[in-house]
Amino acid sequence: MDPELTATYLQDARSVAAGLEDATVDLWVPDDRARAMDSLWVLSHRLHGTAGLYGHPQTAALAALLERLMEGRAHLNTDAAVPVLTEILERAGTCFAQALNRIEQGSSEGDVGLMFADLGGPAQVTELLRTQPFALQARQARSETQEEPPFAVVNAAIWEDFGPEAAELTATLRAGLHADTPDLTALFRAAHTLKGSSAMVGLAEMAEVGHAMEDLLGAAREDAVTLDRALPLIDDGLNVVDLVLAHAEGQVREAPQARIQAYRAAVSALLSGQDPTTLIPAPDGQAPAAPLPEARLSVRVDSARLDGMLDDVAGLVAARARLNGLLLRQQQVARSLDAAHERVQRTVRDFEERYLNPNLTPGGASAGVPLDRMPGQPRPGAADLGLQDRLADFGALELDSYDDLNILARAVTELSADLVEVRAQTAQAISALGDELTGLEKLTRQLRVELSRARLVPLERVTAPLHRWAGRRDDLKLTVHGEDSLIDAQYAAPLGQALLHLLTNAAVHGAQTPDERAAHGKPALLQVGVDAHVADGHLHVTVRDDGRGLNYDALRQRALQSGHLSAGELNAMTDAQTAQLVFLPGLSTAAQVTQEAGRGVGMDAVREAITRLGGRVSISSVPGEGTATTLHVPVAQQIADVLVLRAGTARVAVLASQVQGMTVLDGDAPHGSVDLSDLWGEAPAQTRYVARLSVPEADGGTLHVIVDEFQSIEEIVLRPAGNLLSPLEYLSGMTTLNDEHGQAYPVAVLNPAGLRRARAAQRTATAAATQSAGRILLVDDSLSVRRHVGRSLERFGYQVATASDGQEALERLLAGEQADLLLSDLEMPRMNGFELLRAVRSSPAHAQLPVVIMTTRAGEKHQQLAMELGANDYLAKPAEERLLHRRLDALIAAGVRA
Repeated sequence: MDPELTATYLQDARSVAAGLEDATVDLWVPDDRARAMDSLWVLSHRLHGTAGLYGHPQTAALAALLERLMEGRAHLNTDAAVPVLTEILERAGTCFAQALNRIEQGSSEGDVGLMFADLGGPAQVTELLRTQPFALQARQARSETQEEPPFAVVNAAIWEDFGPEAAELTATLRAGLHADTPDLTALFRAAHTLKGSSAMVGLAEMAEVGHAMEDLLGAAREDAVTLDRALPLIDDGLNVVDLVLAHAEGQVREAPQARIQAYRAAVSALLSGQDPTTLIPAPDGQAPAAPLPEARLSVRVDSARLDGMLDDVAGLVAARARLNGLLLRQQQVARSLDAAHERVQRTVRDFEERYLNPNLTPGGASAGVPLDRMPGQPRPGAADLGLQDRLADFGALELDSYDDLNILARAVTELSADLVEVRAQTAQAISALGDELTGLEKLTRQLRVELSRARLVPLERVTAPLHRWAGRRDDLKLTVHGEDSLIDAQYAAPLGQALLHLLTNAAVHGAQTPDERAAHGKPALLQVGVDAHVADGHLHVTVRDDGRGLNYDALRQRALQSGHLSAGELNAMTDAQTAQLVFLPGLSTAAQVTQEAGRGVGMDAVREAITRLGGRVSISSVPGEGTATTLHVPVAQQIADVLVLRAGTARVAVLASQVQGMTVLDGDAPHGSVDLSDLWGEAPAQTRYVARLSVPEADGGTLHVIVDEFQSIEEIVLRPAGNLLSPLEYLSGMTTLNDEHGQAYPVAVLNPAGLRRARAAQRTATAAATQSAGRILLVDDSLSVRRHVGRSLERFGYQVATASDGQEALERLLAGEQADLLLSDLEMPRMNGFELLRAVRSSPAHAQLPVVIMTTRAGEKHQQLAMELGANDYLAKPAEERLLHRRLDALIAAGVRA
């Protein structure tokens, strides 16, 4: 080949190879992964064409293989696929580099394919294709006849709640899809809720459509399909939802099954990489409906209760009339004060003009001249002077004489009498006003209680759909107790959805074969019970089954594989702590995805829904005996009594129902107490107080809170913390109070259980911040892993040294290189991770060196061998950065420097 053409090819090919290497490193950054996938596809396509054009067929063939793989990049954008894909790309990169070196030296490209095979590339490709299939199998749509008469008529009580909820979810989906930046996670949750609610009430057609939309949004969220391609089909699904709703209400006669099957086929085609050919029109050929306004909550109120509330309102009207009378009296007092104030001003002004400003009168002031003789008045005539001379003949006992001071004293005496009368009237008005306000407060509180009770509905309204759901199954028996318990109507729909999740989990995860149940002495059918009761202002609902119980080993394995926790953390957990892993987002122990399980949404959605209501969830399980999950939901908590506390300049509040006692702090603070001044960064006062707050036993029992002052008990309107503050688990909500000047200020209402966890997290963070960073030896045969993980560790403040395999790492340690921790892969050339671990533990100088294994092999067999050989912890690759940082900090802090 012409040298000039060869130079051009080498320049372009090396540029492509460098881009492939950089994009491979970026695969480990979740936020950059999609862009890196696109770059890999473009660059491999470019190298494929360039190498073929310049006569290098084997390089072109290998680049074509990468291009073909990257055509399925939408399905490879997962944490599980990245490690294997990285191995393939690095082996291909090695082959490209050697081929380019040969060409630069004047030789041919060489046996690029054979070199790729010798490096194990084909085996890696086979593994990738086996574990990451590029096609999704279409599901068969269920076919059920529509109930006659219309569903909404037959199930009027259910439709009263479900109809507005379905319309609201549809409106939320429509508005969210066409937003400037659609929140795919929120839309996925909305579709999931629509599917679950429909299944709960027995509207199978709606559940099918919701399931298809959930598949589509899930693929868009995972970048398996672009939102631009999915958007028209999601709109079509909403049209089908409108059709199902209209048919269920009897507004149209057209059965929706044909539309549903066509829609499911279109979704399956799109998810399989094909272009959907079926677009679903809006009902009756109309355009999609505009987003519906937010559905309003409706409740039924007994007429006797309404009569009571009307009596309270009549009392409020009468109280308002009395307050208006008091206002008129206060206005009269104010006019009297104005008149007295005017007299004082006039008297003081006259006195001031005669004695403080003598130049204003000719010759100055003279004693004996009355104050009513104003300066500037005409001088008295001759007749007046004669009268004054004759009056001068009277003695002091014959005629009283008054000077200016006598006149001033008399005026002040009269003003004092007026003010005493005004003061008495004001005191009387204030006393009457206080009595009226006390009565108004009692009347308002009574009306508030009645209104709160009016919003309460029996739990039967929530559990009625559950009976219907269970009646359609032949694998379980459902019993419900406490259906007469009351709950706020606005909590009914979220609570019903949460209970459906729990029943589904019991049916799917707790199911046992008849033989297994018989062997354990259990009835043939799975027994599921729902027990509800009200205590301490909360509704406690327990869902209990006698199934197989939680699979703790599977939970630990999934938590390890998903990167939520390390093997060391999991091994230190008790069974009770392991049970809480079911609430981790995206975690499921189901073997395969179905309409009922496997998406990792269920328990996470339950906890999120109940937390939004101001409640909490607890779970317990005994393997082989069953599982019990309890939901603790406030009965009604819009208005509540709180105790206001002060810590320095900060004022916070706790629910009065949570306060067990208050005492002066005498001596040392109780163990495990939380000092609010310390938590808020305020200087503590000299005298401190301790409040004992009730906390569920699952969260540690009673919590002692140290404050500077107990201020008052207030009746407040409790508001949600909002999107910005809702992640702060120590907040129950927010409210506003008025200070002594009438100015409003915000007050945080604390959640004692979350406050304890926040304090523990703060102490852990403080300890980690004061800990000096150590030196880590990172061992991995993948260059991109060494680069990416090394950069992450350096951001955490560690000093990082790297080794390409176990042999190099061992040689450096034996040569005296210092390390505080060894972070190693398992599968490496020359010496693998197991061999390195055994060699390190065999060396007396390094026997105590903390060793962490980080590998794609998350199976129990590999993990068990690593722990037996002396590993301190075991992480699944790619490890989440916060988990990696947390575990390395803990091990370095507890380890012995090598």
